[in-house]
Amino acid sequence: MSYDEAEDFVLDLLKEKGELTTGDIEDYARTLGKTCPDKTILVLTKLRAKGQILGDFDISRRTWVWKI
Repeated sequence: MSYDEAEDFVLDLLKEKGELTTGDIEDYARTLGKTCPDKTILVLTKLRAKGQILGDFDISRRTWVWKI
């Protein structure tokens, strides 16, 4: 999928499912046979930098948690 499609996929997924970890997003993409043009974390980080999503590191789970 293109970079724009990857961004749209992540945004739609977070709108539908709510708060998700990086691993959750990767699992959903893999289940649907989708791959990101960059690593998933890069797409998420770019969306966060643009202010489109929020991301926080959850120390207890040792992973990033993402939400709209």
